[in-house]
Amino acid sequence: MNGYTGQTLWVDLTRQTVEVKATDDDAARRMLGGRGLGIALLTDLAPAGVDPLAPENPLILATGPYTGAGVFSAFFNVTTKSPLTGLAAASHCGGKWGPGFKRAGFDALVVTGSAVRPFYLVLEEGRAVLKDADHLRGLGVFATEAKLQADHPGAEVACIGPAGEKRVRFATLMNGHRAAGRGGVGAVMGSKQLKAIVVKGKIGTELFDREKVKAISGQGGKKALEVAQAFAKFGSSIAFDFFNSKHALPTRNFRGGHFPDAPRINAQALKDKYFVKDRGCLTCPLKCGNVHQVKEGPYRLEEVEGPEYETLMAFGSNCGNSNLESILMANLLCNDLGMDTITCGNTCAWLMDLYESGIIADSDVDGIPMPWGRHESIMALIPRIGARQGIGDVLAEGSYRAAGKWGERALARVIHAKKQEYPGYESRRSFGTGFSLATSSRGACHLRAQLYVNELFAGEFQEKGFEAHIGTIIDKEHFLAVADSMLTCKFGMRNAGYTWPVLTELYNALTGETLAVDDLKRIGERIWTLERLYNLREGVEADTLPPRLFTEDLDDGRPGGERVDEKRFLAARGLYYRARGWDAQGRPSDQQRLELGLV
Repeated sequence: MNGYTGQTLWVDLTRQTVEVKATDDDAARRMLGGRGLGIALLTDLAPAGVDPLAPENPLILATGPYTGAGVFSAFFNVTTKSPLTGLAAASHCGGKWGPGFKRAGFDALVVTGSAVRPFYLVLEEGRAVLKDADHLRGLGVFATEAKLQADHPGAEVACIGPAGEKRVRFATLMNGHRAAGRGGVGAVMGSKQLKAIVVKGKIGTELFDREKVKAISGQGGKKALEVAQAFAKFGSSIAFDFFNSKHALPTRNFRGGHFPDAPRINAQALKDKYFVKDRGCLTCPLKCGNVHQVKEGPYRLEEVEGPEYETLMAFGSNCGNSNLESILMANLLCNDLGMDTITCGNTCAWLMDLYESGIIADSDVDGIPMPWGRHESIMALIPRIGARQGIGDVLAEGSYRAAGKWGERALARVIHAKKQEYPGYESRRSFGTGFSLATSSRGACHLRAQLYVNELFAGEFQEKGFEAHIGTIIDKEHFLAVADSMLTCKFGMRNAGYTWPVLTELYNALTGETLAVDDLKRIGERIWTLERLYNLREGVEADTLPPRLFTEDLDDGRPGGERVDEKRFLAARGLYYRARGWDAQGRPSDQQRLELGLV
């Protein structure tokens, strides 16, 4: 089938077997690839109720028909059952590895079982071999990459760090400074004793109409450069001041939505004091991955890509921390250890909240004082978490589970949806965005609907309110499911003006299929609904907000910020379920499953 290599690699680490099978064309047509193919395979292969860290939980890496074919196409997707949430984790990653994986000759990789000692996998020109990785045990991400690239010149490496080896529940899979970041996919990889995946090859992929793909891609790249100059210059950190100006920037563990010290840690401060060069994913014209350096002092570092907006929020405003060099170092440490910066930073913020509330003392945290803004304490915690040492062993479980150590008062301070920590959006000043974090299919996630674009960037919900736009969130959930499955960068495609008609034209040019826009929308609905069915099977928690957001007003003294009206939220959820054709408990009907081919 055009747009695909036609090969899927199956690896059983218990039996130490590697097998190449034909990619299922029917599955590709129904689910596209990436996230869609991942949830289909996870549903079929993972036993109901499986422990995410058990050998039987599959780890699935998949590209899509657009991977490596044009601008904003450097992505791959990782799907597994999340050790953090217990739900389907689908985490995408940019960089260079995804196109390298496809050039090595594969659409997807399915890993099952668990080895008795560390291995790494080498994929080259359609072949695969497992190699001993004992010499890589305990190494950070960057040392691992350096060793493997020295042994395999010209190869790309995706690997886990020590946090993955230690099964930290929010461990990442890294490709350079790029992360498959949320949900703990790195912990699942570590549980299988798979340290790294090395890819190399020059295998091309047949496209139905390469010239049309090139034209669509070129037009998108040109438009993105015209409209996204600030994003290209600063990266996602440019959003920090914007959300602060809207008083929707999480501050002091979501006690406030405005950070007075924002100018000390914003995008301009990064650019003025620490910027070295731009860096982008393969074939990306925007190059949003700013590289920074700290030349002297306790947080001296040679190079770190980022921090992204979410990292600035998590280790900065949400911790009450205005020391920018410490945030750069926290970013580097998390990348090298292989940990999600959102969960790690917000867990530190939650500890500071407990400390300020008198729920914990220094003695509860290995003697580390945790007042707001104490960056030295954050730096002391990160290595402990990555190594599961001392209090780090508790925090490595994520804030929801860690709260069990200190009881109900501690749990009440956790800001999460379905056990996953919130990204950088204050729901009490952005009802629709907050609603989308609750309905997200992988726990709190801003990338499942990107509703902040509509609500905060564009101001679409001001006149009639969010409830008049229920169709918008559903349409965007389906649209971004397709983006994650074709596979393209959500930031790039938004600036490129990729709409349903553009994605449909692009998909047809890639594959030779003749889909109409409504056909592609149906595929998006199928992917979202199958994720819902999988999560229901695994015991998904209610689509709701953290209790604090229903009971606490923001304390920053800015206009608005009152607690969310729970009756309004529940009424909106009812509208959303009905618009989706689900029952009052959020369950798809048998008729809907039949129409989507999910029976």
